Amino acid sequence: MVKWINIAKTTEIEPGQNIVVKCDGEDIAIFNAGEAFYAVNNACPHQGGPLNQGVLEDNRITCPWHGWQYDLKSGCPITTPNLRTYPLRIQGETLQIAITAEVSANNRLEDTLFSETLGTDQVYGILEQIQLGKTLDEVFENIHAGLQNIVPHNRLGIALIDESSGNLVQCKTKSNRKILLDNGFSAKIKGSSLEPILNSGEARIIDDFKEILAKRPTPWTRLMVQEGMRSNLTLPLKVQGKPIGVVFFTSEKPRAFSEAHIGRLKPIAGQLSILIEKGNWTDKLAENNKRYRTLFEMSNDAIFICPSLTEAFVTVNENFCAWLGYTHQELVNLSLRDLMPPDEFQNTRETLKSLDQQNPITFQTELSRKNRNRLPLEIRAIRIAHDEREFIQGFARDLSEVKALSAQLKAHHSFGNLIGKNRKMQEIFELIQLVAPMKTTVLIQGESGTGKEPVAHAIHYNSERAKKPFIRVNCAGLIDNLLESELFGHVKGAFTDAIATREGRFAAADGGTLFLDEIGELSPGTQAKLLRVLQEGEYEMVGSTETQKVDVRVIAATNRILKTEIDAGRFREDLYYRLNVVPITPPPLRERRDDIPLLIEHFIEKFSQQTQKSIHRISPDALEILMDYTYPGNVRELENIIEHAFVKCQGGSIEKQHLPLDLISSRDDIVTQALKESNPLAALERELVQRVLEASDGKPQLAAQRLGISRTTLWRKRKAV
Repeated sequence: MVKWINIAKTTEIEPGQNIVVKCDGEDIAIFNAGEAFYAVNNACPHQGGPLNQGVLEDNRITCPWHGWQYDLKSGCPITTPNLRTYPLRIQGETLQIAITAEVSANNRLEDTLFSETLGTDQVYGILEQIQLGKTLDEVFENIHAGLQNIVPHNRLGIALIDESSGNLVQCKTKSNRKILLDNGFSAKIKGSSLEPILNSGEARIIDDFKEILAKRPTPWTRLMVQEGMRSNLTLPLKVQGKPIGVVFFTSEKPRAFSEAHIGRLKPIAGQLSILIEKGNWTDKLAENNKRYRTLFEMSNDAIFICPSLTEAFVTVNENFCAWLGYTHQELVNLSLRDLMPPDEFQNTRETLKSLDQQNPITFQTELSRKNRNRLPLEIRAIRIAHDEREFIQGFARDLSEVKALSAQLKAHHSFGNLIGKNRKMQEIFELIQLVAPMKTTVLIQGESGTGKEPVAHAIHYNSERAKKPFIRVNCAGLIDNLLESELFGHVKGAFTDAIATREGRFAAADGGTLFLDEIGELSPGTQAKLLRVLQEGEYEMVGSTETQKVDVRVIAATNRILKTEIDAGRFREDLYYRLNVVPITPPPLRERRDDIPLLIEHFIEKFSQQTQKSIHRISPDALEILMDYTYPGNVRELENIIEHAFVKCQGGSIEKQHLPLDLISSRDDIVTQALKESNPLAALERELVQRVLEASDGKPQLAAQRLGISRTTLWRKRKAV
């Protein structure tokens, strides 16, 4: 049996618009296509969106949630195999729908039609209750409790527009589940699904978060699903036509909201908007979220929050997106592991193993930009807890400019492999620049490990001979006969093992530079032959009388004091003056302590590249120890210390415990430290008093007893300190 039921006036449905009625658990949509009306069982009330967010192809728009397709011109759904249509007719200005008597008897369609009068008494009652609220908390509680019988929901939230950032910030939340998406959560408005809601003033219904999460995952959707929520109804809040935020109702059940609920909730949303504006609650809420905005949106740092290194970001701020070249939507679907090169990820994972909620860890790493370039960052990470879950919160600082500035400083404070801003080192750099273009012989004197060979390299590679050979000979490494053959070569049969003619190092270095290290070890005979080469540019191979011409620049080095060797008769005075045309003496490291941090940074960078470890800094405690050390082995010893630390260090920073044990023990020896002072006895007493006080928990009486002095004497000694 068919029964015709009045559902609306034809003038109430504008062309291209629709209304929705309930029947047997289904939504029936009545569409005005301009020339005719249609009724279908409509499982998707969005018409491509809502608010035109669907995919547009020709004249068809597809709902991103339900997959239903609509004709853009008529606003009606395109018939699909499972679409059920209902007969319609017009009686005068009244639109009627035909349903079976069974449906009518079970559901009384006319009682469930979308209507302004449905639930009017209950809505008025809630409006009266919320008007009595003196605070936003009271109003919020009245809405949540009062609406349960009219619009059942498990979660209620209010988000307001923060004009300083242009974002929508969640301000009030109430739920019967554990809240993961809490107050302070910020979402961009521009370009998001929130923008048309606020601009047009239309509500939005989401039938199933899980379907959306599969198609268009966002941090908001993901957290809603994790909270156990399935569907949502969002209504804009406006005052005098200006959007101020949204109120959203969320349910654990899918498809819990319909168009009928929108009609019931619009008056409440309107009253809530007025109360928020009247009570200046927008300003108060903005003030409450000031810390969040300052830290997260206005910070110069890039900020991110994630459950772990391998799980997707919960949220990121605008800087993090801009620095890496990703959109917010792209980044929240990635993890730190997705952004880190494999070597950086392994190092970071080791570094953060001990991360907790009390002690942040600062480390340097690199993330891959969208264009695949690497971005150097310093990240300060700490573990935070929320609703019994733990997250990693990171504050990242862009090191690009720092690295560029560091490179400029290195260029100013370095010359080849030489590092130093110390005045003496700067003078050596200037001298190298002056002597390098010439053929002048150079004598480099200084303690072992001060960098004599790097000086020789710098002279060679900044001269016109740079493309020619640089040959090094250790004069202390060979006995006299072999050294002479090594330098000048020999002919076949010159001595017992001379089975073939062999050129020497002078011939190999022709046109280039010959670096004679430890020249103070040369025998008198070899010294005489070397003097001839320097004076005349010629020599004879061992066992030959034929003169060889050669064009070689000689740079000599020694850790001996050659004038002392001359006085002892072990070194030729004429050779000394021939070598010592331009003397260069690199200072020992103890005389250029201001260069120690630069050298440490240089060696850290060197060993980071060699070992592929993500170690980029040294702790203040460790640096203090290295700054106080005397370095009998000079720069070479410092390099060995840093290499030792790289073996022991498994994190991102060299700590005190990573240094050699003898270095730490000597540092902790108060007698050793006191001996460095101008008044060792006073320094020893001062340190002893301080340590006894610390061991006595700062109690003067107990400390005086342990020291065997009176409290007055102890007070006098402390005052002297």
